[in-house]
Amino acid sequence: MSVGDRVFGGPENRADQVRARRARKVRKIERAGRFKTTKPRRNKRARRRYAVPVSADHGTEIQLTGISGAHFGSRLFSIVLLGASFWMIVRFVQAPTYKAGMPTIDGQQMLSLAQVRSLAGVEGQSAFLVDPEVVEARLKEAAEVSEATVMLKWPNRVEILLEERQPAVEWNDGGRIWWLSADGTAYIQHGIQSDLTQVTSAEPVLNLDGNANDPVIDPVLLSAVDVLSKHMPEVSSWQFDPDHGLSFADVRGWQAYFGEGGDMRMKVRIYNTIADKLFADNIPVTMVSVENQHAPFYAME
Repeated sequence: MSVGDRVFGGPENRADQVRARRARKVRKIERAGRFKTTKPRRNKRARRRYAVPVSADHGTEIQLTGISGAHFGSRLFSIVLLGASFWMIVRFVQAPTYKAGMPTIDGQQMLSLAQVRSLAGVEGQSAFLVDPEVVEARLKEAAEVSEATVMLKWPNRVEILLEERQPAVEWNDGGRIWWLSADGTAYIQHGIQSDLTQVTSAEPVLNLDGNANDPVIDPVLLSAVDVLSKHMPEVSSWQFDPDHGLSFADVRGWQAYFGEGGDMRMKVRIYNTIADKLFADNIPVTMVSVENQHAPFYAME
């Protein structure tokens, strides 16, 4: 230790010197301090405060925050503008110019124009409220209609294009006549159509309990009727019963049975061969059956 250290009170040994250096470093760090940061102020609408004096008995003063008159006025204006816009839209939609009149209809043959208009139900409605898909669905609820297309034209025209199910068979179901399309859908008779194949069942066999567009009989049977009518055009009327299927009364004196399915073309060829042989040999028979084309048979008197 030097004389200066003793005079000025310096550190007496090396350990004291190390501690003194550390103390100086700490003081420098403390002087550096922290940077002050300021948060950005939010833009707030200035509020007014009103001091309302209260009687001396209460000894209290209440401060009320005032509401800007301009803020309330803008809200009221928005409400009025919204109401006026809604009123104008309603008047625009309900204007007579945009009310649908009598629709233009094309493609109908069995249904009358009045029936189609009644099913569509668009007359008098605002054209803006007519949904073509909804109208098409209503039209296709009729068994006679297979496809329907509805188009809207400015400002209030409605055009309807129909595709009807064509009748394939006239079916007398226990005394009640129905027209059947190839897919098995049944609908009432519309006038007289002489080129339809006629089928008669003594007892009701059509399933009429489902929806109007549901098949009332197996379309395979109707396909068999179509083949038989084309290959045996001389037969004007067919009978049907659940046990033997389709049959007809041969003018040569017997009943011919063809069943419900199978290869009807082959059955026709087999039947004609057997029938011609029986008639040529003058064999008296009461029935000929080709219900099973692989095992045809006939019954004698």
